[in-house]
Amino acid sequence: MFDISRKTKIIATIGPSSENEKIIADLIRAGVNIFRFNMKHNDIKWHRKQIKKVQKIADKLKTPIGIMIDLQGPEIRLKTKNKKNINVKEGMKITLGENTHSNDIAISKNTIFNIVKPGDSIFIDDGIVELKVIDKKGKTITAKVINNGIIKDQKTINIPEKNIDGPSLIKDDLTKLDRLTKSKVDFIALSFCRTKDDIQNLRGELKKRKIEANIVAKIETRESINNIDKIIKSADAIMVARGDLGLEIPIEEIAYWQRLIIEKCRISKKPVIVATQMLHSMTKNPRPTRAEVTDVANAVFNGTDAVMLSEETAAGHYPVKSVTEMAKILEFNEKKIEMVPPIKYQITNSTEFIISSAMSMINQKHNIKIDGIIILTETGYTARAVSSFRPNIKTIAVTDNQKTIEKLTLSYGIVSVKAPFPSGDFCSPEKIDPILKKLKNQGLIQKGEKVIVIHGRQFKKSGLTNTLSLIQIK
Repeated sequence: MFDISRKTKIIATIGPSSENEKIIADLIRAGVNIFRFNMKHNDIKWHRKQIKKVQKIADKLKTPIGIMIDLQGPEIRLKTKNKKNINVKEGMKITLGENTHSNDIAISKNTIFNIVKPGDSIFIDDGIVELKVIDKKGKTITAKVINNGIIKDQKTINIPEKNIDGPSLIKDDLTKLDRLTKSKVDFIALSFCRTKDDIQNLRGELKKRKIEANIVAKIETRESINNIDKIIKSADAIMVARGDLGLEIPIEEIAYWQRLIIEKCRISKKPVIVATQMLHSMTKNPRPTRAEVTDVANAVFNGTDAVMLSEETAAGHYPVKSVTEMAKILEFNEKKIEMVPPIKYQITNSTEFIISSAMSMINQKHNIKIDGIIILTETGYTARAVSSFRPNIKTIAVTDNQKTIEKLTLSYGIVSVKAPFPSGDFCSPEKIDPILKKLKNQGLIQKGEKVIVIHGRQFKKSGLTNTLSLIQIK
């Protein structure tokens, strides 16, 4: 099952609302390209079972599906007395400390007591409750409640503009990675990534466990913003995680950084995801708000590779409808832009020269209408590089590597097809004919269409893309 009408990819989070086999199948039919598994919730046994279930259903539907594991990372969580909710009112005082014996709330990280000072804001549960620090003595913080709300046990704490010391990978993350070595995982999302060292550390841990997954660096702190160029260079993909980011930096900055990060990722040929509260109202309502629809459309206009649904599909009342609405918004707005804003592309090798030449042929106004791009690729690099231009015609990546197919589920506009490459090293035009015939039989290309074929002179050797052919389908 191939969807060539929509180019922006959809990531959906699996949870209680979507773990049913029928719903998973319906989500795939509705347009999901990647399923996200949030390691903050459920035990590893549950996640392994669901990953296996998703793969089974995807194979049955003959649809390439990516699997993303989202690690918890060094979140600051709170504990309430006896795990009971605390109803707070504006103006009341509350204490935070190491334990709940002498304080209202206990904090999971002691380093917080070294960095906060009177006047600092503390946000709880994605900002539902805001506290203002009025005093600190040793390991006891006294704060004033800014707004009415409910503080629940195990919710997260954010302190804007503060760097929390400690590793990006916590012990629980490593334990879960140990138990995921036999599961199919294509992407690992690294929470609270702050520097390139965090990425290199995770890459080393994945290598130890022989996990072949791409690293998605989540941008959700001021420190990660400050190091964005080095993080993009080190990571395989980027996620603009607007939930925590919107608490860690002034909220009015989010749209600016979203647009800039997308542009930087395109220049670096790295996939980029826009995440958090995209259709949040559909957690409870059957229709999105006008503002949410506009937000999703703007992500398309910015040129993102993918958009992500979290609570909407994990715990919402309308998981399938959320994906259906998302797909409709994406497809309509993709067709309304002739070309996503161009990027300043620096050519450093023969592959990039060939791709740049192909894009020039497509974007120039001439009498020859080019209907599609076909890319023969081993690792997926050439396909990702083509994707960074956001071509407005169908783009098909052909590979004999199943892992490459799954990793390309994150790249804008790429439809991946598995096909055996011809025998022999030298790639002559006639050796491409069987591949074109297969694509024609699958309905991906039609007789009479003119397509650009990008490939190398040798099969199964990455980095040697140096050939561009203009072919009319017979």
